[in-house]
Amino acid sequence: MLVYEFFSAGGCGAEGVSGGLEAEALGMLWALLADFRLWGAVRTTTVLDPRLENTVGGLNRKTLPADEVIIAPPGNHEETYLSLIKHCTAALVLAPETGGVLSRLISLAEIAGIPLLGSSSSAAAAAGNKEFCGSLFGRANLTIPETRASGFADALDTAHKMGLPLVIKPVDGAGGAGIFLLDDIADLAPMLEIASRTTSLQRILLQTVSVGVPASVSLLISGNQCLPLSLNRQLVRADSPFIYRGSRVPFHHKHGEHAFKLACDAAGLIPGLKGYVGVDLVLSKKGACLIEINPRLTTSYIALRRVSRINLAAAIWDACMEGILPDRVPLAGEAIIVKEDPESWGLHSGRKPHRKTDVFV
Repeated sequence: MLVYEFFSAGGCGAEGVSGGLEAEALGMLWALLADFRLWGAVRTTTVLDPRLENTVGGLNRKTLPADEVIIAPPGNHEETYLSLIKHCTAALVLAPETGGVLSRLISLAEIAGIPLLGSSSSAAAAAGNKEFCGSLFGRANLTIPETRASGFADALDTAHKMGLPLVIKPVDGAGGAGIFLLDDIADLAPMLEIASRTTSLQRILLQTVSVGVPASVSLLISGNQCLPLSLNRQLVRADSPFIYRGSRVPFHHKHGEHAFKLACDAAGLIPGLKGYVGVDLVLSKKGACLIEINPRLTTSYIALRRVSRINLAAAIWDACMEGILPDRVPLAGEAIIVKEDPESWGLHSGRKPHRKTDVFV
């Protein structure tokens, strides 16, 4: 099977990747490949941009735990992807929703008739459109922040009408790119300028601020079945822009069950979500507030696999290829991972330990 991660495969072209994305991308790719190797039931192929070799110490074409590592020069990533999906039994694609990248790569596999260990292209496109999802969740009476979409030119007027503070974010953003906390109207123009560079769309989202603990729910989905795997504490620095640092898994909160139900209810509104799906929320004293859906593997997987007592890659395969979900996924201990710190992933520690790590943010 093909395990394809967009950034690691050179998807950013000649300009390369930045802002810690190299490590985050390689971390997710390594974690998945490591679990497939531990499972031992499939042969894996992956793609690596040679510029990313050893950007994470000791992680290169020889040490990535895939059966075959294809080296792809920058600029040829889609040609390489197309050539590989024609010869694989199944594919698992990791890519950002921004600019429709994830849905496009998935659709190419669908056209080739290749089974996917993940969501359909239509589900990825729907979940990746935060304006659409905001309307969808609102109509279903799910708990969400007040959200309005606006053209960049009209954002100032919309901000005045809504009142401060506000969160400003791209309609199709991913990974926290272009997300700002606006508490001074004079800062809006420079924020919009930066946000406009992260999206090709001409619209921006403005949301009321949800006060509480940033969190996420990791889900495993097959058909109309939805299994919450874990509640995760998101380690986020609320600067301008927001900075995602990593995750603490599992996270115990009095509204954890509400978060699980809200995440499954939200996912159930988007047909075609399958496999591993992440749902971002904010947990307050009153309950959980839904923020967005990530129709793909998320960075929290790196921490979740360290405490899971089952092989998550095998569980994803069974969910997508066999239509089977485990009854439950037992977790042991706690893992705290920092996306730029491979030691926190367990990269150099052999088999993943079921223990609490000593990495803090």
